[in-house]
Amino acid sequence: MRGLCSLADSHARIASFLETELSRAEAVHQSIRTRYEEQFSELEATRSQMHQSHQLISTLSTHRDQIRGELARITSILHPLRRFPSDILQCIFETCTQASEMPLAVAITLSHVCQRWRTIALSTPRLWNRIIFSTDRNSNDIRAFWEWISPRVRNVETTVQLKDNVYKTSLGLHNCPLTLIPNLVTLDIILSEIYLIFEVIDVKFQVPPIKKLIIRNNSSDLDEITKLEQEVFIGWRLEKLLDRFESLEQLDIGDIPTMTQSPEHGRVFSQIKVLSLGYTGPLYILSILVSFPQLEKVSFGHVETVVAAGQTPVIHQSLRILQINSFDDESWLPFLSCPSLTALVTASEDPHHFFNFIERHPTLKRIEMENCEGLLKRLTEIAPQIKHMGQSGSWTDFSNWANRGFHEPPLPSLEVATMMDDLNDLSAITFEAIVRSRALPSFHPQSLLHPSLAPLKEIHVLIKPESLDSVILDRWKATEYYHSAKKRFVKAEMWDDCEEIILSWV
Repeated sequence: MRGLCSLADSHARIASFLETELSRAEAVHQSIRTRYEEQFSELEATRSQMHQSHQLISTLSTHRDQIRGELARITSILHPLRRFPSDILQCIFETCTQASEMPLAVAITLSHVCQRWRTIALSTPRLWNRIIFSTDRNSNDIRAFWEWISPRVRNVETTVQLKDNVYKTSLGLHNCPLTLIPNLVTLDIILSEIYLIFEVIDVKFQVPPIKKLIIRNNSSDLDEITKLEQEVFIGWRLEKLLDRFESLEQLDIGDIPTMTQSPEHGRVFSQIKVLSLGYTGPLYILSILVSFPQLEKVSFGHVETVVAAGQTPVIHQSLRILQINSFDDESWLPFLSCPSLTALVTASEDPHHFFNFIERHPTLKRIEMENCEGLLKRLTEIAPQIKHMGQSGSWTDFSNWANRGFHEPPLPSLEVATMMDDLNDLSAITFEAIVRSRALPSFHPQSLLHPSLAPLKEIHVLIKPESLDSVILDRWKATEYYHSAKKRFVKAEMWDDCEEIILSWV
């Protein structure tokens, strides 16, 4: 009984203790709950403030963008370009397209800037008159393109380049309705395979009367042409092409085996003024000149020359520029006389063959040829009237004439000197010597100009593509004279794929 009473007392004390602790726990819990509710209420208020703040930011941002947009519109209205007359913008647009290798892409971009620019672009046909078109597409797309472009070019002189980015058996020229172009002047065709030349002379290829035709070969190297292909090319002759394009005044055929008429055929093409043949089979040069009596410029690349038996002298009255890069027989030269000839350009490895020809043509003012021993001395004797001289190789005779056996400076009438080749011979020392001895005016403190001479008007440095990053190029460009010169950068007049740096100190 005592044990139960003692246990009851113990449980009563424990129950009292627990009751006290429970009251404390409930009080603490109530305190925490109160604090939670206060903080939750504060959090909700903060969330509401955040939402209001976000709305304010959004409103202000929208308003700011509206103001900025309005400011941009006002600024564009006030921009000086807005006040440019339309003809000034036309000139700017034309300059942009002329400087681009993708003129139509530039023209389209300009026409999508704004309504005014679009109106100007569409009313400026010279933005659209240099057309580079790839024929590797279906006939419907080709037709749609030419119908789209023809009203844009209107009646201005237009140049069209046709090419194929995919090597295939047909260039698809017959799908190009070039007759839609009102004033097609120049047609430039790039062949993906050389035998596609037959598509050019095919009557299915409809072309309006043109003045200039360029045909280039973009296929394998000519040395890889098989004997069968050579035999195939006997089937086409230059005369066939000229019969196909009767209105031509200029014809340029590059790196395509060209067969030409023999002397007995006697065909005459009096409308041609400029003729360039990059690669030929056996060529009767004198016969060619007789067949083209109105030629003003003729250029031959790699020529296998032939002289007819019993050849008589040929006098070509109108020829002004004769360029012949390489040939295997110089026996035709004594038969040719050109009373109007002003320029002779050759890459022949032995220029001695031309000395008699040069001496017989006192009208020559420009000569460019390979260097050889005694070249400048001989030219000074037979052609002292030369005003423009270009040569490859060393220019030591020119800059150091007093120590090279000259009694007087070579070529006393010279006004322009062209440094040819790939600059392997143009060191900084040579360049400086040439500039000091012939290009700097006599009043220049470092001039070594002879008292009897006038300084050169210009020095042209011919740059081949593979020489643009040459270390040697950097050497002479680092000289004081290069930096002090007036400079122009142009495409070489006589040599394809080359550039010229034109320097002047006068």
